[in-house]
Amino acid sequence: MAFVALEKLSVLQEGYKKAFKVNGVDLLLIHHDDQTVLIENRCPHMDVPLVTGTLIYPSAIRCRAHGIEFNLKTGEAGGPLAGTLECLKKYPLAYEGNQVGVDL
Repeated sequence: MAFVALEKLSVLQEGYKKAFKVNGVDLLLIHHDDQTVLIENRCPHMDVPLVTGTLIYPSAIRCRAHGIEFNLKTGEAGGPLAGTLECLKKYPLAYEGNQVGVDL
């Protein structure tokens, strides 16, 4: 595995949301509700990119396609389809100096 820098820590402010492609994997880096998370940039329902989703409180992202909300801490879906959907795929963050990234 090798560290891949995604963003400077100083850029991560409330509402930050940016898509990256690393080694063929579509990722979404989010800073919301005092936390930074890295998830796969796709809704498990219909593969819609979550970069176009809306960040909502507390600690969730809502897919623009069907309004399904995903908890950013647990990855679990909320709402009527919750029991039928996979959790969001999350990736552990890695830090090096003043940068946040991922080890892939």
